[in-house]
Amino acid sequence: MATKELVTKVWIEEGCIVCDACETTAPTVFEVLEDTCIVRPAALEAEFTKPLTQDIIDAAEECPVDVIKFETAPFEVAEEVVAAADAAEASAGADAPEAPAQKPAAAAKPAHAAKAAASGAAKDQAKTAATAKAPAPPASEEIGDPAMQALLRAARSRGGNAAIARRAGGVSSPLDSKDPDELPPDARFAKTLDAAKKSKEALTRREVMSSSAAAMGLGWGLFATTSVGSVVAFQRFMMPNALEEPDPRVRVGPVSKYMEMAPGEVNEDFKPRGIWMIRTEDRIAALNIICTHLGCIPNWLANDRKFLCPCHGSGYYYTGINFQGPTPRPLERFRLSVVDGIVVVDKSKKFQYELGQWANPESFIAV
Repeated sequence: MATKELVTKVWIEEGCIVCDACETTAPTVFEVLEDTCIVRPAALEAEFTKPLTQDIIDAAEECPVDVIKFETAPFEVAEEVVAAADAAEASAGADAPEAPAQKPAAAAKPAHAAKAAASGAAKDQAKTAATAKAPAPPASEEIGDPAMQALLRAARSRGGNAAIARRAGGVSSPLDSKDPDELPPDARFAKTLDAAKKSKEALTRREVMSSSAAAMGLGWGLFATTSVGSVVAFQRFMMPNALEEPDPRVRVGPVSKYMEMAPGEVNEDFKPRGIWMIRTEDRIAALNIICTHLGCIPNWLANDRKFLCPCHGSGYYYTGINFQGPTPRPLERFRLSVVDGIVVVDKSKKFQYELGQWANPESFIAV
């Protein structure tokens, strides 16, 4: 007995250009689909691929983008079978005509067909194990032209009208029931393409009509809104201008009220208006109640003498200086003035500590 390397596993990597060369060379192993090529389910078994070793090797060599890969393992075969196969390969290589420089990949290859016929003795030995899985042998041996034999084998392997009807009828393949992670790369790629196509075709006529109706409704809505907006704009043009925004100035009470506060005390009477009035050692200030992190409103904890934001835990001293949490900077202060003994907070003007603006006389009232 002699040892010969036989193919035990074959697969197709990504990058197939659907040239049909592999199916023409080894039609019982490869199947060309619309967007890619896959290994036929029967060829996923080693007992099926071993007698087709030479066809698989030839298909890999003739692949223009080198995406056909295979693994081999040593097996014991009769020495006369190995010698006959080697002699047949040498004879076929010597008698084969020189290939043209730009030979189409999908064209029939007489040299390969002759080589395959000459190596029939090597395949017969392993054919018994694969009989239950391999397709029936072609009934065209009486045709002498090797090219015609190859074309007939390719046509039968595709399944003819029966295979076309099966695909059109939605009959599932043995690979359809497997998880994508269990499939070889070529079958996984083909399944991904098929899923993408189905998702594009999922938009039914009902959905299209619904989308059209929604678009029409939106169009009429925009038309109506535009019309109403035009009328309002015309009315505003004809009417005198009026102040629509609230006055940013807030009268927060007599200045004496805040002079009497103890240092470190916070008045929350005007929190609904967005203002905290505070008293430090030497000044009165008005804090903006908005947290400088993400815009939440902190709570004043009188016992701890600090502001604590409930959203993300930012903490501020009573002065507005931050000391904990994700807040990046202190609270802002509003402009202050005294009009007829009444403290007026102007929310349209803000002062930031990190910019040195708290030193501005308008940001506080000196005590």
